[in-house]
Amino acid sequence: MALGDLVLEETGNVTGIRVLSSDASGINLEINLQTSGTVRGVAETTLWTYTQLTRPDGSILGGGTGVMTTQDGDVIHLRGNGSGEAGAPGGTTKFRVMIHPYSASPKYADMNTIGWVGNYDVNADGSATSQFWEWK
Repeated sequence: MALGDLVLEETGNVTGIRVLSSDASGINLEINLQTSGTVRGVAETTLWTYTQLTRPDGSILGGGTGVMTTQDGDVIHLRGNGSGEAGAPGGTTKFRVMIHPYSASPKYADMNTIGWVGNYDVNADGSATSQFWEWK
């Protein structure tokens, strides 16, 4: 296992939250997120929908799908999973995430066989930042 280059840096905002369930197992939410940044130095925007289960002990399990579009019109499909810990009230929730990219574009086809690992942090105001490295 080896981490490669920093491949993705983004900032963005949560654009919607929907409660899916709330019971003894925890609170299950659907989150919509819009981000922008760079993938391998190329400007991009990404739309995500993911679910987030916050368990009674404060641990979080999440996963979802996204679609990234580069400034050149290339599309990268994303599937991700992560875990983390709920932040204190007014604090930051920090996730550790694994993303599996897929693209039909020859420019990004080499990403179809690697993963991205990184950090995804969401502040209380809904702003988010992330950084991901290639995992080869």
